[in-house]
Amino acid sequence: MANTSSSNSTKKSVKEHRLPAIIDIGETKPIDTSLLEFDKKNPRLMTGDDYSVVDDIAIITSYREIAALDELITSICSNEYIDLEPLIVIGKDTGPFVVLEGNRRLAAIKLISNPKLAADCKISLPKDISAGVRRSIEKVSVHRVAKATDAEAFIGFKHINGPHRWDAYAKAKFVAAWYKRDRDTGLTIDSIARQTGDTNNTIRAYIGSVFVLNQAENANLFEISNRYNKTRFAFSHLYTALGRKEYVNFLGLEKGWDTEPSDTPVPTKNIKKLKETLEYLYGSRRDDKKPLIESQNPDLKHLGECLANTTALARIRSGDMLNVAYAEIDGPRLFGEALILANAKLERVIDLLPKFDGDKALLIVASDLLTRAETIATMMSKISSRHKK
Repeated sequence: MANTSSSNSTKKSVKEHRLPAIIDIGETKPIDTSLLEFDKKNPRLMTGDDYSVVDDIAIITSYREIAALDELITSICSNEYIDLEPLIVIGKDTGPFVVLEGNRRLAAIKLISNPKLAADCKISLPKDISAGVRRSIEKVSVHRVAKATDAEAFIGFKHINGPHRWDAYAKAKFVAAWYKRDRDTGLTIDSIARQTGDTNNTIRAYIGSVFVLNQAENANLFEISNRYNKTRFAFSHLYTALGRKEYVNFLGLEKGWDTEPSDTPVPTKNIKKLKETLEYLYGSRRDDKKPLIESQNPDLKHLGECLANTTALARIRSGDMLNVAYAEIDGPRLFGEALILANAKLERVIDLLPKFDGDKALLIVASDLLTRAETIATMMSKISSRHKK
């Protein structure tokens, strides 16, 4: 009995001395910014490159590259912090609190508050920051939620189809993780689309493409950080390609595969084709392979048509450039265009013929042109005769 009484007394003592919450769950109010921490899993950092999140310097350095921090810092230092929209946070009653929404604002606040941190991050601050600006960032409004998923719909809408959009890959990673976590509870892609204010087709393309990409990464077939071009990851190449029947057929994806995509959409027998496709889209820095896609239009369309054509695909696999391989498909049209263009150039030469000054080197060029023209005419006549038989 004595032990029970002592235990009850201890529990009562702990309860009596529990510190009050700085901010209750569901409450919105200003709190000290020193209590705020970065979200190391923020989708804005999900760019496909390996950004370090070991400390504030690493995180802020990452945001400096992808989130236009300089503009926000200048705005705050010119107008003070405008506390219109609360940051969304989670954490223990007494803090610290992780910022789920508003990490870019938090980065600017930390930098303005701490010139040494700004110097360490190689970010320049405006000179003579006023006392009013510094006071405006001592406390900012936050809204506390119990868990990250409670803020998912709001964050998704704001950054997928709202005023502060992430890039395509960050959006896709966000909705794919949401769908994968909750699909067993009945969450559908259509439901995510409604909650984020985007179309069903777009969200489906995002999620399906992330699952295909994850399959390749998990099988050690592809790494985003190993892409040949070190510019922003062109995720749109992949989800646009997977919306074309040539790529779908080449990879052996089932009809309607992206309605409720599996974690491994590409059949095992076609796994090498997945590696092949991603290298065509993005290249490989490690293997010094340039991508075949230089511009999405028309290269993505042309590559798809090459994948569906045995001869053109053999050309690509042998190392030929995309335009060479595509000539196997669109050769007649390309020949006609080239011939018409050459004829137009010659018409221009005839117009300028009175300006010829007797240069013998140009006479040699004209002689070469005559030889080529006769060769073209002779070969065309022979080919035409064969086609008539």
